[in-house]
Amino acid sequence: MVADEGGAGVGMAPRRWRVAHAVAAFGAGLAASLAAAGVVWSGGITAFESFAVVGAAQTLVTIGVVAWLRRARGREPLGLRPRARDASGLLLGAALAVGLSLITYAVMRLFGFEATEQEVVQIADEAAGLGTQAAVAIVAVLLAPLAEELVFRGVLLKALQGRLSPQWSGLVSAAAFALVHLALDPNALAAVPSLFVVGLVLAATVRRTGGLGFAIATHTGFNLVGVAALLMT
Repeated sequence: MVADEGGAGVGMAPRRWRVAHAVAAFGAGLAASLAAAGVVWSGGITAFESFAVVGAAQTLVTIGVVAWLRRARGREPLGLRPRARDASGLLLGAALAVGLSLITYAVMRLFGFEATEQEVVQIADEAAGLGTQAAVAIVAVLLAPLAEELVFRGVLLKALQGRLSPQWSGLVSAAAFALVHLALDPNALAAVPSLFVVGLVLAATVRRTGGLGFAIATHTGFNLVGVAALLMT
């Protein structure tokens, strides 16, 4: 039988994604990051090591596991073929980053809350030198959006759509996206509402476009604004 697009035989329908596949891909990336941290640990991890080694290991392994499941196991396509119009998602992502940051700041000032600086912000604040800044940009702006979109708006959203309505699938995937960030960094509590909104928007773009290209570009634009703000301060 001739393989077709990642292991599914000609005439055979590709197998559906499952929630377990999203958990496996993200979990494998997390395990890789812990292993990488153990390798470079010597009483502390520098900003460069955090992004160039730990962050890169996490995102690349996550991407690799999704790619393996897609091709070797014959799962459904995830809609990664790029289109020129997807680039406009960068503008949407930048607008979301600016708008949600202003809203979050205004609400916290109104209620007298003081946000705790996120761990990733604390690490990025230490970024000094061209090599470290390049590592931050590559991981946070390029690799992380791709890895997270593959997991949350690719694998997880497709798996949920097999069981829930499109609206509920978007809500659950957005909640998972926001809560995973909180679980990994409790200091990200103030960012959870914004991350949930971003997750909803990204899920809606995937439903509208039928692919991940626009969502990846939007996520990239969102992260780009944050990284630029950190590196310029």
